[in-house]
Amino acid sequence: MSLFFSYLSGREILELSAAMHGLNVAATMDRIAPTIAMLRLSEDLHNYAEDYSRGMKKKLGLRVAMLHEPKLLVLDEPTNGLDVESAHIFYELVFEQAKQGTTILFSTHLMDHVAKLCSHAVIFNEGAIVATGRLQDLIAGFGNASLEDIFLHLTTRPPR
Repeated sequence: MSLFFSYLSGREILELSAAMHGLNVAATMDRIAPTIAMLRLSEDLHNYAEDYSRGMKKKLGLRVAMLHEPKLLVLDEPTNGLDVESAHIFYELVFEQAKQGTTILFSTHLMDHVAKLCSHAVIFNEGAIVATGRLQDLIAGFGNASLEDIFLHLTTRPPR
């Protein structure tokens, strides 16, 4: 969950983030206006962000993370707390960032998100890497099993 200064509105958080990255604030706000509208945050930008719902905070946090068009974007469970429509918009934003050359690393327990969004995967079990590679290679290496089946095969503890 994103934490925001209690005395800042959503707009002020975006403007502060743009300024901190050395971006032209007005130009940045104009550039991100369409995605702010897509995320249905436009009318709430004047409200204090700490008063946003969990989903609204998540959407604002995602927009802040992508604001400066980073070369590497690291996200932890990025769609947790988002409604279906917002998750779909998130996918669109991620694909657009990737097209612009951003490497996106995210953690998730949702294998359908991995299948939908990723070209490569790393599977951890108790802090150790148990599989890594291109998705199509991982799947082929397990007889075209589903990602969920592969994950369970590699991470399930044997009964005692």
